[in-house]
Amino acid sequence: MFRVSGNGATCSPQNPFMLKAPVEFRSQPLRQSPRFAFRKRASAVVLIAIAVVFVGRVAWLTTVQGDRYAEAAEDNLQSLRRLEAPRGNILDRNGEPLALNRKAYSITFSRYRLSRAEVAQSLRDLGELLDEDLSGRVDEIMETRPSWTRHRLARHLTQSQVVPILERPEDFLGMRVAADFQREYPHGSAMAPVLGFLGKIQPAEVEIYTRPLYLPDAYVGRMGLEAQYEDRLVGKPGRERLRRDARGRLLADPNVEQPARPGDDLVLTIDQQLQEFAFEKLGPDKGSVVVMDVGSGEVLALVSSPSFDPERPWLSEIADQPVSYLNRSVQGGYPPASTFKLVSASAALKANLSPTETRVCRGHYELPGWGRPYWCDARSGHGPTNLHHAIQWSCNAYFYEVAHEIGGDRILAAARDFGFGDVTGIDLPGERAGALMKDGKHPNDGETLNIAIGQGALIATPLQVAVAYAALANGGELVRPRVVREIHPGDGRAAEMLPTRTNGRISLSTLERQRLIAAFYDVVNAPGGTAYRVGFEPHWEVCGKTGTAENGRGGLDAWFAAFYPRSAPRYVVITHLEEADAHGGEVAAPLARDIIAFQHGEYVEPTESDEMMLSDMLDE
Repeated sequence: MFRVSGNGATCSPQNPFMLKAPVEFRSQPLRQSPRFAFRKRASAVVLIAIAVVFVGRVAWLTTVQGDRYAEAAEDNLQSLRRLEAPRGNILDRNGEPLALNRKAYSITFSRYRLSRAEVAQSLRDLGELLDEDLSGRVDEIMETRPSWTRHRLARHLTQSQVVPILERPEDFLGMRVAADFQREYPHGSAMAPVLGFLGKIQPAEVEIYTRPLYLPDAYVGRMGLEAQYEDRLVGKPGRERLRRDARGRLLADPNVEQPARPGDDLVLTIDQQLQEFAFEKLGPDKGSVVVMDVGSGEVLALVSSPSFDPERPWLSEIADQPVSYLNRSVQGGYPPASTFKLVSASAALKANLSPTETRVCRGHYELPGWGRPYWCDARSGHGPTNLHHAIQWSCNAYFYEVAHEIGGDRILAAARDFGFGDVTGIDLPGERAGALMKDGKHPNDGETLNIAIGQGALIATPLQVAVAYAALANGGELVRPRVVREIHPGDGRAAEMLPTRTNGRISLSTLERQRLIAAFYDVVNAPGGTAYRVGFEPHWEVCGKTGTAENGRGGLDAWFAAFYPRSAPRYVVITHLEEADAHGGEVAAPLARDIIAFQHGEYVEPTESDEMMLSDMLDE
């Protein structure tokens, strides 16, 4: 049992769990403790130090750093917005718009302070407005960091499509409407192979088209001039500062800090009316047309068919016609057929062949040691034929015999002299170089004969043929074709005039050139010429050459190469029809005739009887 005494508690022997030592309870005031005074002074010092630091910090923030933090607080109510820049326009040589921008709108979205359910609902509401399913983008948006990142949900929208969002922003949380631009091509398929089109940046191209110039979902040039001059056509974006309240409402008009700079405008050498006329005359047939200034290399028309709709490049504007992205004038490779006889004749003259010396055409040529004859188009033969008549009548047998005499190496050297086997350097992407035997490889006798008439191991583009005939017409210059004449910078600086360039000269004397021009003139203007019955007006002074090529698919391609006027050559016209299954004088030359008539302002739409009469004349 416990006993409490004045000295504490003791335990009885009967209870071993009782405390053995006495417990003392003392009652002593805290301030009498020897440590109390020290602790009191230390606490006072700490409290005073904290008060001094706090007051000093407040004073420093409100005085020394006051302006800085006031500006930071102000920035919390402000944001920067990108200003899209219009792409540069493309105009023809007469100022006709070929590619321009139509004002449109885009919608961007941010999930800032929105739950997943609210994000899904906003996208669902926008999808119903645009008749588009946007539910698949919820995960992408929710996973993006930081949360205020903006996603472009739609672009190229009309004003009527975005008005509901502007009128009822509370129904479209996180949505923002911004000004945008949509590319427009007023002349459609006729200009498409030259202009190209715009396409969205692909994921693999994000490192090529980088910020701030491009956003990841921007559209860039695909094909044609849109791709070739992308760095000049693209505009430089600007920015503006917005002030909003806590609810996101604008407090003032936006302040433009850096205006957007439009892209540069391109002025082309192309004549839109001539281009469209040639395209319409070519119709649904596979083929191409080149019209070029023989002195400057300015291309007035560069037509290719089939084509595509540049605003909807997956579609064709012509019913039942396939979509084609091949610019046949520049990228198509074909046997040039008898248009190549310009080169063979030049090689013969350089080999000191007498242009008046005759060869007898019996309708074929028998190559010594060869088991089969090489046929001429005139199976009955042309009889005694000199160089002039061989060009005028397109006598294959004459060129077979001459080619065997001078050898294939001389013909190939002349071909290179005229620019075959290499690109012309036109300012369009993807130009084809054609095909020509490499230096050091010698054609055998059979290959030589085929090359002499533009067949066999020889491939050329219509543009290469145009450059070759332009060189004959202009006195020997191999002009470099171009489709852009001048560039007007978007910042208002003076226009840049692009210079005329050449790729060298052909080695023809003045006399040799005059002899060849006279022969090509008689192709069109003298009886017996392969284009004589086509109906070229004499005052046009057209010089030309027909061509009919075996295309390797069992059919015939039709060619016509012309330049005019003879007295002072200015233009070259090349027409080429794939799988025409007709001679050049039957289909390609009449197409060239119509184009030249249009240039002279003398074209008259033929009647059905006129076409039947011409057909009968050509069949005779």
